[in-house]
Amino acid sequence: MRGVIYVDILFFVNALIGYFLLRGAALLAGRIAADWRIFLGAAAAGLSSLLLLLPPLPQWLMWGAKIGSAVLIVFASFPVHNVRGFLKCCFWYVFLNIALSGAVFAATYYGAAQNVSTNNLSVYFNVSPLLLIGCIAGVYLAVQLCAWAFGRPQQVRTIPFTARFEDGCVQGLALVDTGFSVRDPITGTPAFLLSFPAVRGALPPGLLRALALYFDDGAMETGGMPLRLIPTKTAAGTRALPAVRVRELVLEADGAPRRYTGVCAVFTPEPLTDGGFCAIVPAEGGVCGA
Repeated sequence: MRGVIYVDILFFVNALIGYFLLRGAALLAGRIAADWRIFLGAAAAGLSSLLLLLPPLPQWLMWGAKIGSAVLIVFASFPVHNVRGFLKCCFWYVFLNIALSGAVFAATYYGAAQNVSTNNLSVYFNVSPLLLIGCIAGVYLAVQLCAWAFGRPQQVRTIPFTARFEDGCVQGLALVDTGFSVRDPITGTPAFLLSFPAVRGALPPGLLRALALYFDDGAMETGGMPLRLIPTKTAAGTRALPAVRVRELVLEADGAPRRYTGVCAVFTPEPLTDGGFCAIVPAEGGVCGA
């Protein structure tokens, strides 16, 4: 490896690049991340650039270091609620890195690239930091233009809810899902989804016992809480899930409580995809269409 590399410039320029790449990945993946997490991920990106300064490593170790550093950068930047969402962030982060590499190659091809250094699957171009920052600005602008032209990915919207049963209530956050539409096939009663593992500690004793018996043994409690089975499509497929009618459902939509009676609470035995909410409500006008 030839030429002189200034560690401080290497770190800060790559941290700045990482910041914009992570912002772009968040935009493309439809994720919201706290500023401090993006800064943490950017710092991790700056540190990962120091792989260039290490002695030559075996191929398997080089690939492991590159993949591991990318995963750690994304992990530091975005809260992990599920594997699919995390892999989506990883994909867009890697994709933008490749796009930036193409932009830098094009800039140096038509310009004057001097003292190109490679080591441990890292490439160092002895170009002006302003040129490098200009390339990342161009990639970030392209991401913004794509979002403007084709629309931004839909971000997760959650609202507070309260489901009141005859002898208890469940409170938490509910995901407003435009693709969720479940009704009792016999009565046409609209329904919403509750994660049994997430809300079992707040359920009335009778309902808790009936649901636990059904999910554990597949049996209905004789003479106990009356459950009805409603066909529901979830991540695990379409199946009949137990449901009960709630006394009242309150949704805090747009800062104003909206109350609904006669809706059904459908219980699923799995945690919901995102651990940040414990219920899913349909988005018919933003609330349940009761």
